[in-house]
Amino acid sequence: MDKYFSALDAKVDRVIAQCDWLRSENHQLRQMLAIRTEELRVMGEKMDEARQRLERLLQVSDVV
Repeated sequence: MDKYFSALDAKVDRVIAQCDWLRSENHQLRQMLAIRTEELRVMGEKMDEARQRLERLLQVSDVV
């Protein structure tokens, strides 16, 4: 019976370790996602600014 509980205890320890590792990885991935989301937002703003500048240039060239 002790052998059974020892094996079960070892399996539980492995599951706990795996859960801890997955929790840590999940946290890192969430941080990376937040960073990439912010980068994407900034790039979108820059693209909008560039589009607006191009539109203004086209309007000026149409007038001239």
